[in-house]
Parts: sequence; C-alpha cells; structure tokens
Amino acid sequence: MDKGKKPGKSTAVSKSNKIYMDLKEILQEHALRYLPAKSLCRFKVVCRDWKLQISTPFFEHSQSFAFRSMSGLFCQSPNGSISFVSLDPMAYGIPDPNLTFLPEPADLLASSHGLLCCRGCNDKKAYYICNPVNQNWKKLPLPEADHGQHPALALVFEPSLLNFVADFKLICAFPSTDFDDAYEFEIYSSAEDSWKISPEICFGENGRILKAGGFHVNGVVYWVSNNYALIGFDLKKNRVKVIPCFELYGSVTLGIMNGKLCASHKKGCQVKVCVLSNEFANTMHMEAANRTWETKTVLLSHAGTGRAVHESEGTILAVGSDVIVFPDGRQIFAHDLRTKVTTDLSTEVEFSSKNVYFPYVNSLVCL
Repeated sequence: MDKGKKPGKSTAVSKSNKIYMDLKEILQEHALRYLPAKSLCRFKVVCRDWKLQISTPFFEHSQSFAFRSMSGLFCQSPNGSISFVSLDPMAYGIPDPNLTFLPEPADLLASSHGLLCCRGCNDKKAYYICNPVNQNWKKLPLPEADHGQHPALALVFEPSLLNFVADFKLICAFPSTDFDDAYEFEIYSSAEDSWKISPEICFGENGRILKAGGFHVNGVVYWVSNNYALIGFDLKKNRVKVIPCFELYGSVTLGIMNGKLCASHKKGCQVKVCVLSNEFANTMHMEAANRTWETKTVLLSHAGTGRAVHESEGTILAVGSDVIVFPDGRQIFAHDLRTKVTTDLSTEVEFSSKNVYFPYVNSLVCL
C-alpha cells in the first residue's frame, strides 16, 4: 500500500545527500588523478580525505600514469641558470625551478613524463634523474664510454599502471672511437642499475646528429641528422633505422601527435607538421598509396592580441597533440590546436636562441 505514496521531505533530503556523497567519491577515486601536480598540491586543503588520498604512494603512481599533458618548458641559458615556462601558471608549476635541490650545479639534457635528466658540472660529469615536483633524485653510475662534452641523450620513461616502480632508460649516442663519422650507443637501465654498450653502430652515410636531445616514441629513440633524415635506435630490436624526411628543411623539432612521431618546422605564420604514418613506405612499389609522412599545415595567429606573427623562419620549441609552443621575437607563445587560441607565455622568461628548451609534464612520479 505504500507504493503509491509520494516521498516525504526527509526522503528527498536523504537521496540528495546520497547523490552528493557518490559524486564526492567519484571525484576522489576517479577524477583527481587526471590533474597536474600543482593543482593537486592546492587541493590537499579541500578536506582531510583529499589530503590523505593525494599523499598516498599509490595515488602518486596512478597520477603519473593518468596525467600526460605538456605542462610547460624547462629552459636553461648559456650561463647555466634554469627556469620554467608554464603553459598555465595557475595549474602547472614546481616549487624549485632552479633545481637547487641537486647536490651540484647541473645542465639539463633530457626530459620524459615528469622526469628530468641532468649532468653535473663537476669533473666527473655524473648523470642525475630527478622529479622537480617532489625533489626526488637519483645519481646514476658513471658510464663506460666517454660521452663527450655534448652528449646526444634521450630519457625514456613510460609510466605503467601495472608497474609500481618508475623504471626508466637513458640512451646516449656518442662518437665512435673505432670508426670515423660513426655513432655508438650506450644504454642505462634503472631495472639493472647499469650501463651497457650496444654492438650496433650508425655509420657516417646516415648523417651527423644535429640536436643533442633525442625523442622517444613507441620504443624508438630518434635524433635529427644533417642530411634530412632521422636516425632512430630501436630499443627492443637493438637496431639502428634511418627514416628520410625530405618534407622538412631548416631547424626541425621532434614531437608526438596522436601517439605518433612528428617533425615540425616554422616558416612565417605557418608550421609544417609531418606525422610519421608508415616508416616502411619507401620499401613499397612506386604506385603504392602509402606515404612515409602525412603533412599538415598549422596557421599560427595572435587572435585577440592585436599583433601578427613575424614573417620569418624559426624554431618550434615543442609540439604536442594539443599545443604548439613557438617563439616570436623575444616572446614565447603557446598555440592551442583545438581552440586556435594563442597565449603569451613570456611573462617571466624571454626567448633566446642560445637557450635550450625541454617539454615537461607536471607529474607526481617518485623515483
């Protein structure tokens, strides 16, 4: 007989409270981990439950897996000073952008999903891996080979939900002492805590590496060479591969777009982005429809700022699936590929062609 009765006020309040509690649990368990580290540090003051949740090692691990967005750029000037250019200062940030928590002054060499690779300035030139958010750092054992003054390094860290330990690799392409105009490769594995020199050699006809920073995508580390090609080192097969890239010229920047390697170059108001679609296209017959690179053009603008992009060639600082970071004069801008909105990032750091820049993800990952 009670089926047809309308719920009273107390029942409605009870249901409302139940809905509120469910939403709170959903946010805590399923939404927080998709936020950047700086936002999470602020959200610790929301309530005691959120503070305890965000402070657990498992949450730190799951956040490093869930949050992958480019958050800004680390910048180092020729005099050694280090700074951070945030894409959104309210959301992305770090407590010590100068990395003074390291045991010695160091040079930035690579970054990957929240981790930075630095090289000490002292005589031993030791390598350090660190997370500037929680100031965790690890000093690596000295490599077997001489990597030279400007090592061509790539840091490889791919967060895995099933692997609670932050395993990473550091790959260095260094000039061979046995063959002229050739490169050898030495790999550090955190799982083994040791270096190993690969038997693979990249000979001179493949070109000279132009940029010291390598870029990792889908198990392969790529460097830009001087003969309009990419030198790749396959970590699984322990093999060198060379991919032609005649679509680009001048200063080329590597990045990742929709899970694939891309190479980009700026000319005036346009950015030419080549996405690697089929690296085996050059082995197919002449009439095959498949191409090695898919090319797209992005038109840059300063919509709403009242100024135009300089009509000159230039370097792209970073490329991601959602954003392109580029300099224009002394200023640094971020162009959102979805909204087409361009934001000025140079409120604290001005652009200089002598500086080096590394894209960074605001992660809680612990070493």
